[in-house]
Amino acid sequence: MTRVLVVDDSIFMRRVISDAINRESDMEVCGTASSGEEVLAKVRELKPDVVTLDIEMPRKNGLIALKELMSEAPTPAVMFSTLTSIGADATVLALEIGAVDFACKPEAITGESLSAIFQELIPKIRAASRAKFRPAPVRPAPVVRTPRTEMRAPTSQKTLLIASSTGGPKALMTLFESLPKNMTVPCVIVQHMPAGFTKSLAERLDRIGAFKVREANQEDALEPGVALMAPGGKHLELVNATKILLNDGPDRNGVKPCADYTFESAAKYIGANVLGVILTGMGRDGTAGALALKKAGATIFGESDQTCVVYGMPKAAKEAGATDGEFPIDQMGAAITAALSGGRRASA
Repeated sequence: MTRVLVVDDSIFMRRVISDAINRESDMEVCGTASSGEEVLAKVRELKPDVVTLDIEMPRKNGLIALKELMSEAPTPAVMFSTLTSIGADATVLALEIGAVDFACKPEAITGESLSAIFQELIPKIRAASRAKFRPAPVRPAPVVRTPRTEMRAPTSQKTLLIASSTGGPKALMTLFESLPKNMTVPCVIVQHMPAGFTKSLAERLDRIGAFKVREANQEDALEPGVALMAPGGKHLELVNATKILLNDGPDRNGVKPCADYTFESAAKYIGANVLGVILTGMGRDGTAGALALKKAGATIFGESDQTCVVYGMPKAAKEAGATDGEFPIDQMGAAITAALSGGRRASA
């Protein structure tokens, strides 16, 4: 039984979240708190398996409470955030600090919107309870690092494709900080996130300096040294070897953006000159696309079970025979650098 601590300054939200959790046969609410000031004491007293934590609270907000939680009593946390630019920035920072995942609060509370919240929240609580939880060091912002090695010029023009989901923002931060500064290949990132949140993540990754990172726009072109992030709520496909198209088609694999769309189109137009990377995440997204890329002669790396928050997407690709090697996230940058420079590291 998964024991959940619910933290929200709204008594109404505490009640409806608690009711939704208690309806599940495999979880129960072990306690509630109305402010960030109560979180640490409640966690120490109740020892929950998961904490749901509202970001926007008076006095001590969810970010401050999360930092204290990660430092003093590390516990898997699922954040609640509003669909605003400020909420998106705070959410991305929360994921970097160590939150496992987040769910979106609607601007207007209706029966329909509450139902949508719980359809999103309950599976994320369940996943958080099963995740391999590793709190990140608390830091105010990504640090631009001097690269330990310089990339040699690729033997041919490669394109780097990255897919990630649960645990992905923190994994992407770690990966980009371990890559050489000013990478020279085009890159596309597909991170499962709602509309409005991918822009904030792209901005944080851009500050690291490995790539110039930005959210993709319609009919953008792939450029050396630029990483385009698929916008939340849009699929990203290649329509030739350099040009992308964003489409608003139905979810695939239950997600939008879907990495399979991106990978499959890259297999068609770029083929062997792709290095695909599948990072932490639930489900099987990326597997079909990785198989298509593999058939076209591309190289595929997966994040190893050792560091995945959820070893789902890389595991599915590995079991399908689509990956050439697996690496812990802190070794993935070196593996990518070697592969893009003409070599290929053996699986760790």
